[in-house]
Amino acid sequence: MANHKKTRKPRKPQRHLPKVGTPANNAYRLKHSREDVVDFGLWHPANRRTTRVLGALAVVFIVAMLAAFIFLT
Repeated sequence: MANHKKTRKPRKPQRHLPKVGTPANNAYRLKHSREDVVDFGLWHPANRRTTRVLGALAVVFIVAMLAAFIFLT
């Protein structure tokens, strides 16, 4: 038990929130509400690799659909 603290995985740093009713709290709430509206239904910008792969697949799919349409008509 004495070695428990040394082997335990470190916790994430805590993010302290501003006190309710202060200008800092109002700015915090406004910023996060705007981020929620802009990012609604979208991936986080950190997932650029996934976005690029899906974008490339969409382009290939559209080109294949156009090619099939041209050959069938």
